[in-house]
Amino acid sequence: MSKILPEILIIFLVLNMNKRNRPYKKASSLIRDIEKFLTKHSATFRSQGTRISHYFEMGCYNDVVKFYEKNGFTVSAQNLKGTEFRYKISANGDPDNFSHFIVSKTIRDTVYEFEIHHNLSLECPHEPEIFYTADISVINKGSIVRINPETYTQKRSCCRGANLQTFFEVKHMAPFPELLFSFVGIPENILVKENRSMEVQHLAPALLMSGKANYHGEKIKNYLQGKYDINIIFNIFGTPSVIYSS
Repeated sequence: MSKILPEILIIFLVLNMNKRNRPYKKASSLIRDIEKFLTKHSATFRSQGTRISHYFEMGCYNDVVKFYEKNGFTVSAQNLKGTEFRYKISANGDPDNFSHFIVSKTIRDTVYEFEIHHNLSLECPHEPEIFYTADISVINKGSIVRINPETYTQKRSCCRGANLQTFFEVKHMAPFPELLFSFVGIPENILVKENRSMEVQHLAPALLMSGKANYHGEKIKNYLQGKYDINIIFNIFGTPSVIYSS
């Protein structure tokens, strides 16, 4: 019995610590922000999510759109159902059944157009039939293709690596070292830098987190951002504008 009690005590302390450090924001506040953003773009919102993490992901999606808006792009909502903007809150489903934004900008007589998608499947540029679903992705306009890999029983709609400009992973939690380090390998595997538009300012692939980091987390973030072409952004609940002001 004496061997079990310390383990139970440790688990109890860890759970309580995580509860205290867990980022929190009312769902109603997130929903109001989503509605306000969509109203500005002549669209309406019908609640699709069931968890705070769903609304947080939608809010981050909107903030990525705002980044382009604040950098001189024309922004328009596409594939609405009536006036309703349909977010894609899971990896399942055909992207044709959900909404997205198109952002466009003319630079020296050349028009650059990109689509911003939610939970879109991306094919690895180095190995066919290997897929990864990014929470938010920015791709060249009109570059979603429908393929039927031999190893899959159903057709798959995806973006192939050459058309991917950047992407974002969204985590509703406080940062911890293993998560921060695990993000490093993803951009290298699914993004071909030489195919990115050099005329257009994109945010580098980013890990977006609702929670604050401690001293150790900030140190890891600074190290990884200095070594790799990535962004790690903390405390989006507290400072949501940090995405589009980066």
